[in-house]
Amino acid sequence: MIGEHTLGYKKQNFSITEYAADLAKSGIQVLPGKSGTLWTRYESGAMLRRPTFHFEPPLSGEVRQVLWQSRAAIASYVLKADESHPTNAWLYICTDYAYALDKLDPPVRRNIRRGLKELRIAIITSEQLLAHGTLAFCDTRRRNGLSDGTPEQFRLWLTALARIPEVIFLSAWKDDELVAFLTITEVDDWAELGCYSVDAQLLYRPNDTLIYSALSHYLVERRFRIVSYGLSSIQTNSNAEGLHRFKTKLGFEALPVHRAFVPHPLFGPFVNRLTLCCVSTVLQFKPGNRRLRKANGMLAYMLGETYIPEIEERSTNSE
Repeated sequence: MIGEHTLGYKKQNFSITEYAADLAKSGIQVLPGKSGTLWTRYESGAMLRRPTFHFEPPLSGEVRQVLWQSRAAIASYVLKADESHPTNAWLYICTDYAYALDKLDPPVRRNIRRGLKELRIAIITSEQLLAHGTLAFCDTRRRNGLSDGTPEQFRLWLTALARIPEVIFLSAWKDDELVAFLTITEVDDWAELGCYSVDAQLLYRPNDTLIYSALSHYLVERRFRIVSYGLSSIQTNSNAEGLHRFKTKLGFEALPVHRAFVPHPLFGPFVNRLTLCCVSTVLQFKPGNRRLRKANGMLAYMLGETYIPEIEERSTNSE
């Protein structure tokens, strides 16, 4: 379990307003949203509503205003799935204030105990991560079938994150090697996680150990309302089923949601199966291109052609 005093970590308690200002200072396009939300530039051509687990429908005209002001091609937000908004994605969240090791399945408990024994878990600075985290980033990108797992891309990615005070980094070390790390975005009473790890050291279960440590800290110690591990990927050919199993086994609930993608009025005529076919064809020649995979995924969502991994029942029996 991570602790504030043993790791030298101090709580910041940034508000959503401060988060919006810090994102704008870092160079990310930000527009105000309704009911404690904001819209941020995501990738190059899309605006995403944050936090992603906000389920209220946008106000009338809000999405259109965001599209025209941002000049983005797509605006995206999440709603609760219902008859009018069918399930097309999973949202992974944990809200259990009594989160504990003995609530997890026996194999997961063994993995985490091994990780806690073999690894050192600590908050690190962006400078430390830049010096030691390249391999974890590159290996994770490669495992996800992406072609941007390069030292240069890692430097650019980390430089951008380091400008945002709400983002911190939790690391797992085996002796002097950084074998995995989490990115943690803290805002108000919620946190969002992202995980990266070295292929050769997965036997020590650093991902399981980091996630367990983060959930214990934010839910049990600090009583955060929610910890999110994001949405199921829109990218084609992603490891959707494997990630689904990994997140749910560690205690995240997979909520069925409707992920809405709204095209800019000028872009709408291009949302058709011919465009999807063209993008899919190009993607065959560049299968690791992140932008093409996301574009292909967004078009598939808007045309109702999505694949959702099945939820598996998770045992809660004690060992």
